[in-house]
Amino acid sequence: REMSFEERLREFNMKPDRADVIEFALEIYVKVMKWTRAQKIHVPKIGISDGMIRSLYEEMKEKG
Repeated sequence: REMSFEERLREFNMKPDRADVIEFALEIYVKVMKWTRAQKIHVPKIGISDGMIRSLYEEMKEKG
């Protein structure tokens, strides 16, 4: 069943910016899984922006 924005916030304890886009993100995941005939998908615990920040931090740390 479809959930409202408020239900997603309450039921899954999501941040508003995540609850707003999760529906579309899941649609993309499902389409990619069907296209690739994947049975499983690995979802990282950190997002792309988190990974980019970490990478930049490591690079700057190496340079001193």
